[in-house]
Amino acid sequence: MINNVLKDKVLEQIDPEAVVDLTARLVRCNSVWDPKAGTSEAEAAALTARWAKDRGFSVSMEAVAPDRPNVIVRWAFGPGPRTLMFEGHTDVVTPGDLTRWRYDPFGAKIEKGRMFGRGTNDTKGNLAAMLVAMAALKASNIPLTGSMVGGILCDEEGMMTGVQHFIAQGHADRVTAAVICEPQDGLVCIAQKGAVRARFAVKGRMSHGAMPLSGINPAAAVARIIDGLAGLEAEAVRAFGQDPLLGWPSFTPTVVQAPSQGPPQLNVMPGEAEILVDVRTIPGQRHDAIREALGDLAQQTVRDVNDRYRETDRQLGIQRPWELDVAVEFLSDRPCTRTEENEPVIAAAVWASRQVSGRKPDFAGVPGATDGTFLWALKDIPIVTMGAGDRQVPHQADEWVDLDQLVDTARIYALTALHYLYAGDTR
Repeated sequence: MINNVLKDKVLEQIDPEAVVDLTARLVRCNSVWDPKAGTSEAEAAALTARWAKDRGFSVSMEAVAPDRPNVIVRWAFGPGPRTLMFEGHTDVVTPGDLTRWRYDPFGAKIEKGRMFGRGTNDTKGNLAAMLVAMAALKASNIPLTGSMVGGILCDEEGMMTGVQHFIAQGHADRVTAAVICEPQDGLVCIAQKGAVRARFAVKGRMSHGAMPLSGINPAAAVARIIDGLAGLEAEAVRAFGQDPLLGWPSFTPTVVQAPSQGPPQLNVMPGEAEILVDVRTIPGQRHDAIREALGDLAQQTVRDVNDRYRETDRQLGIQRPWELDVAVEFLSDRPCTRTEENEPVIAAAVWASRQVSGRKPDFAGVPGATDGTFLWALKDIPIVTMGAGDRQVPHQADEWVDLDQLVDTARIYALTALHYLYAGDTR
């Protein structure tokens, strides 16, 4: 049983100013992965490594790719079977059009209890909260068993190579549960949507815009594919409905480019086009069936569009010797995740949240995938996703986080670890 004395010993080690200061220092590191601009996760990773070393943690850095390091922070309390992982990522998405920002995206401006900047919400604020929480538990000198590991990982916003490297290096082998530190507005998230990412490559034939019959325009295929994706989404909604934690399935074209490389020109009909598709799934959907359906869509598009062009040629009395082609490539495939409510890490998260907020938290699901997807799918590690920040704010201009909620999140993280690792806890 964890009494108030033990709880207070941990909480008194949480310094609100340390949470805010570390968040601001991280936000001021431009960690957008942009080789052309010369920015990466390296500066933010180095900052976290120095911060953890200064507080006596065992720290290592590993290169996942050039200028893309993972940082692994460890502390062992004593013999015990449990290892709790905290996971946060150092990369952020681009700020996009800077004219849409009222605040410097890398300025960490504080105004009316909020900090503004890219990553304040997703997820540098929660990364700072996690590190302060780990340091608080270490400094409390409470007898605990087992160990903590902090995974400060790169490339969560991309292909999640950071967590895959972490797993491949064996760092997850002894992890028995993980807290994924992402903006979930105080909710305890026990499920995540799955994801299938695909690229449709459409090949036609380039021509002068004034002489379209001298080529094959890929635009008709682009339109057909986008319409087909809407149809697949409607079918999935009818067949699988709305999951109580995760909401609706979706088939979303996110990037449409024609030409797929190089600058577009008004008087040039492109010879190729590219569509990137982000499919998000809920339990019940089979990813192999989705991949098959996307492949069928590519083949049907080829048949339909070439038939249309042949009919146009017949009407005009011409015969173009070219045909359009469509190929689909699958970029990533991540399953839905679900952690049962009776898992010890879920009980710990619920208890900690109640101690800090005074009420039982709501269970929810993560609308997207996180690094935790791979921990759950590849290593069978129970995960819970929680953290400060409005869930609608990530990736927007003037991204922000409420600082009071962020400090409370550090408290929740620390008490979650206390509950999960306390030596006197009933196993």
